[in-house]
Amino acid sequence: MNLSAFPDISIVPTLAQHAEALAELVGHNREHLHAFLPAVVHLACVDDAREYLCAAAARAASGGVLEWHIFSGTALCGSIRLKEIDTADRKASIGYYVGRQFQGRGIASAAVRAVLAHAFGMLQLNRIALQCAAGNHASMALAGRLGFAHEGVLRQAEWLNGVFVDLHVYALLQADFRPD
Repeated sequence: MNLSAFPDISIVPTLAQHAEALAELVGHNREHLHAFLPAVVHLACVDDAREYLCAAAARAASGGVLEWHIFSGTALCGSIRLKEIDTADRKASIGYYVGRQFQGRGIASAAVRAVLAHAFGMLQLNRIALQCAAGNHASMALAGRLGFAHEGVLRQAEWLNGVFVDLHVYALLQADFRPD
């Protein structure tokens, strides 16, 4: 995918060969990821990461979920995926994470923008939804920067780390997307 503003950043489909790099990234970011993505923390084990990546390839083959890894040079710095892909209604949801050491550089924004361009272009989707927990201020800010409209709050919609949390719902329509 095109990330012309970030020549050292690449987005590639997830592969089982990324298992060690994924386990290392997750291992170095356990606390950071646990706050909003506790299910990802188990990928710090290479075998679990490999199993997950093999399952991701199967999900991609079925067309319901597409997942990519974000690299900075040769270092894996995050993951991004389109899920709940509905070709009949031309919509999907997007989710992502980057390691703490890669935050604040615009990498997540650039990666999400590139995947949105793919979703609205190649996949011909019309609507992309983004949901994030009420305390996830970085994701709320990213949604705003990329032009997502805040559509509301789903009260106590996610059981996260032993408590129910509200989810903020954002969406971006193809007509409102600014690729640059």
